[in-house]
Amino acid sequence: MVDSLVCNALVDKLPLGICVLDRDFNISYWNSFFADRMDMPSDVVLGRNILELFQDEASFLKKKLKSVLVLNNPSFSYWEHRPHIFKFKSSRPITGEETLMYQNMEIVPLQIVDGEVQSICLILQDVTALAGYFNAQKELALQLEAEHAEQRALINKLEMAQGQLLQAEKMASIGQLAAGVAHEINNPIGFINSNLQSLKDYVANLLKIVEFSEKVIDKATPDAYHKLKADFYERQQYRFIRQDITELVSECLEGTSRVAAIVKNLKSFSHVDNSEWQYADVRDGMENTLKIVNNQLKYKVTVHRDYDEPLPQLYCQPMQLNQVFMNLLVNAAQAIEHNGDIYISMKCHEQGVRVAIRDTGSGIEPRHLDKIFDPFFTTKPVGSGTGLGLSLSYSIVQKHQGQIAVTSERGKGTEFTITLPMLTEQQVAEKEQQARNAAPHLAE
Repeated sequence: MVDSLVCNALVDKLPLGICVLDRDFNISYWNSFFADRMDMPSDVVLGRNILELFQDEASFLKKKLKSVLVLNNPSFSYWEHRPHIFKFKSSRPITGEETLMYQNMEIVPLQIVDGEVQSICLILQDVTALAGYFNAQKELALQLEAEHAEQRALINKLEMAQGQLLQAEKMASIGQLAAGVAHEINNPIGFINSNLQSLKDYVANLLKIVEFSEKVIDKATPDAYHKLKADFYERQQYRFIRQDITELVSECLEGTSRVAAIVKNLKSFSHVDNSEWQYADVRDGMENTLKIVNNQLKYKVTVHRDYDEPLPQLYCQPMQLNQVFMNLLVNAAQAIEHNGDIYISMKCHEQGVRVAIRDTGSGIEPRHLDKIFDPFFTTKPVGSGTGLGLSLSYSIVQKHQGQIAVTSERGKGTEFTITLPMLTEQQVAEKEQQARNAAPHLAE
């Protein structure tokens, strides 16, 4: 039979922490696993309360130990739930990646008398290597997931960029189509308006003839004819038609005028010639753009204008600047949830024009102000914006050798300020030549 000394020696060699406690949690056995890590030999700790030795862990240990006494069943604690029950140093001598030991703890009833637990054995297992392996796998999985997320984001950006390029090509085609359609619509609108003007004159003459006939009948005929006339007028609703026909013709004329104005604005806004550099009045461009986006403004926005008189014409690309104005106006309208105001200012500034567009919308958070001109950056919900509108506006202003700046206060509104210089044809030609000269070097 193996004697107690051999058993004690064997227990001391096991890679386990073993501590035997009585019902009051006083230590009656303490193996070398605990002694080495606590730097306390067994003869120093025997009889001492384990809750006093490990005061930081006392609350957790007391709960676990009491559950064994009360339930007469083992209690477990795994490293995934509580990694470091005892603050022992790590036992990984090679890598040194872990600073504290990861532990599994099992507490079992050891001696039971009349159904009552008299002593408890606390067994501690060092699972640092296993925990390190699982943590490394988890970290790798998180890293892979992050890389996949970055790839998905990049793919989404590429898809949005492709969509934007397709949209730009589509808009260019639509611009050409719109210019042609506007020209074709002008012809029928022209003769419809002319015919309505003639119809208006004819109606006026016919009403005069009827009035004259009415006077003749009233003066020269017997009463029977007067009654017939009154009865006929009433059955044919003459009084109502006489009043309404003039209003109908006037409304038709007003409608043709509105259609003609819309076609003119559309033609001015999207005309392909505007993509070329030319002298233009940016105020006209702003007004045309306001009419184009009017449907997004008219129900909730009041537009206030403050223009210098006169404003100098700028050598620019009118269609491109109109695109900038449209982006800013649409963003301003979308920032106004219910009812609000947009203030547009155009002022002479040194050797150019300064354009300011201010809204009373929700404003932009300070942390976003430095990013709003970045490609693909947007605070709108997914599917509501590509994040390219302000980036495109920034590049257009830069192309015009101007500057665009933004100030905003959350809950009060946002103001974009565009400064456009007075360029000459020679300055633009030199700039474009520099860009062409730099293109081969960039390609290399």
